[in-house]
Amino acid sequence: MMLMIRIKEGFLGQKQWVIPKTNLERWGNHPLLQSLIPTDIGYYPQARYHYREREQGVEQHILIFCISGSGWCQINNQHQTIVAGEALLIPRGVPHIYGASETDPWTIHWVHFYGVVADSYVYHLPENDNAMVVDPQSSRAIEDLFYECYDSFVGGFVLHRLIYCAQLLHHLLGRLFFNNKSYSPVQRTSHFHSIESTLGYLHENIGENLTLADIAAHANLSPSHFSYLFKQQIGYSPVDYFIHLKMQHACQMLSFTKRT
Repeated sequence: MMLMIRIKEGFLGQKQWVIPKTNLERWGNHPLLQSLIPTDIGYYPQARYHYREREQGVEQHILIFCISGSGWCQINNQHQTIVAGEALLIPRGVPHIYGASETDPWTIHWVHFYGVVADSYVYHLPENDNAMVVDPQSSRAIEDLFYECYDSFVGGFVLHRLIYCAQLLHHLLGRLFFNNKSYSPVQRTSHFHSIESTLGYLHENIGENLTLADIAAHANLSPSHFSYLFKQQIGYSPVDYFIHLKMQHACQMLSFTKRT
């Protein structure tokens, strides 16, 4: 009978920081840490045989960001493959299993966190799904933020360094959920028709009298379907948004004229 090799940690080249529980208890109520605080953070390169199983989950939310290779997770009896350029977010208290691919083990950045606003980020997860696609530009930014988090602990676990790491984590989660072109926090999905190019089109044609038909044609959608998607993602109808954009532009031009 062949034994399966399973490893929690100890990978060549890994980085890992676990904030001492006494520090978390001492500083957890600090005004700049109450909203969001990291408890564990790290980097596992080519983590062959990586495997974690938690029958009761953990007290913190877990974010795993895969930058190469692949892995998998099992949550609520659903098995899901995680590939490079995807983020896995496991809510606190949820039983789970995850691990690296046997043939192409993942390289991951990961962090455990909790706090007053932590649940609000997790709320924006896709329904019945725990993975998110991350666009290439956001992937680079998120990876840079992870490295900056690691650097913040060089020299030890002191209060000001933990505060700085917490602020970086705010930025990281904000980038993942709210400035990620491959994800819609409103629709809570990575499978959506982005209107980012339309916003650029409106800015470039601020002086034109564009109609709904013109704008929808640029997006290669029918006016009715485009209006629905636009309002769902932006909160305004396309025409109302364009009028607001024109007014804002006019105010900026007037302000500039007065200054000169």
